[in-house]
Amino acid sequence: MWPYSEEDRKRLAEIYPHNPLLRRFPLKVWEEALAEGRLRVVLGTRTPLFRLRRDFKGLPSGTIFGPETVIPSFPHIPRIFRLHTGVPRYLQGPFWAEEKIEGYNVRLFRVGDEILAATRRGFICPFATDRYPDFLPRLEEFLRDHPHLCVCCEVAGPGNPFVGEWPPYIQEDVHFFVFDLMRLPEGELLPPPEKYRLLAAYEFPTPEIHGPYTPDRLDPLSQLLRRYDREGREGVVLKSADGKIYLKYATPGSHLEDLRVVFPYLGDVPPEYLTHRLVRYLLSQWELYGKLKGEIWERVGTRILSGLEDLFSRLDRGEVVSEAFRLRFRTRRAFEALLAHFRHAQVKVEVREVREEAGYLVVEIVKIYPRATSFWRQKLEGFSVVD
Repeated sequence: MWPYSEEDRKRLAEIYPHNPLLRRFPLKVWEEALAEGRLRVVLGTRTPLFRLRRDFKGLPSGTIFGPETVIPSFPHIPRIFRLHTGVPRYLQGPFWAEEKIEGYNVRLFRVGDEILAATRRGFICPFATDRYPDFLPRLEEFLRDHPHLCVCCEVAGPGNPFVGEWPPYIQEDVHFFVFDLMRLPEGELLPPPEKYRLLAAYEFPTPEIHGPYTPDRLDPLSQLLRRYDREGREGVVLKSADGKIYLKYATPGSHLEDLRVVFPYLGDVPPEYLTHRLVRYLLSQWELYGKLKGEIWERVGTRILSGLEDLFSRLDRGEVVSEAFRLRFRTRRAFEALLAHFRHAQVKVEVREVREEAGYLVVEIVKIYPRATSFWRQKLEGFSVVD
């Protein structure tokens, strides 16, 4: 059984009568989920909240519950591997293509007197909660005018605390991009035309939006993706006019970039991560450019493996596999909350520098990856492996 406090159980019992979704099942069912670790307390909020750590009773992991509050998990979007067969298979009418931005996904919502940013897994992100006023100054107004909507946003840029990739047109810090609006508590996403009107009305920054396209004329979409590939962008999310069908498709270069970024951390990722991205690269490269030979293979090797020589040298000198992040915070409290989040998630972090700069707290942290360090070091130090 997962360790939980009596205080956690009491909070759950207090929330239960005020939450219609929780009341679908007896309180004992939720108490058992709490004891098993499927349901966890959300840390860092004034209003008591719980999150689903794993799928439960038809509800996806990442769903958040509070008094009269349900924030559904953001749905997983299916991926197609070939435009010219995948699009007509799933889309029958007009659709839009929105730039798929490399970053991390948060849901911004109001509960009580707080506006919070939750990650896909249902953690409260102290960084995004702290920084949203810099990029979404009318968010409070929007949530006041539309209390039954949740704002789905991508946080991207070299100054984010989680993801080692970002769009090449963001040179420093981060940006917020609103890509969807979600109805609460149902979790339905607003159809593109309705969403676009609201995003424009509240001056929210968005990914690039293209369309509408039709399934019988995909050459303009292929041209867009070739341009995105040249510019180092990730890809697109295709969205039907009624908002019922979502599909994602990524550029060949984005798959190579995923492989480049993850290779030093092989001890921390499953082998299928590499296989899936290699398959995606091969199919998208073949579809968009029609060739898999010659200079293509040199590009693959250079892109994926170019950083490993330096990695091996550093490990041979006794260093560890690590990743540096330079972050800006509006408040010291948010920085301390992020460190607490890392401790809770058992992520090893070292703080290298903290200073005041232009009204922000600028912090450099380094994440340490013990499993990846062990993975490479055992091989470099001559230990044998039975395979």
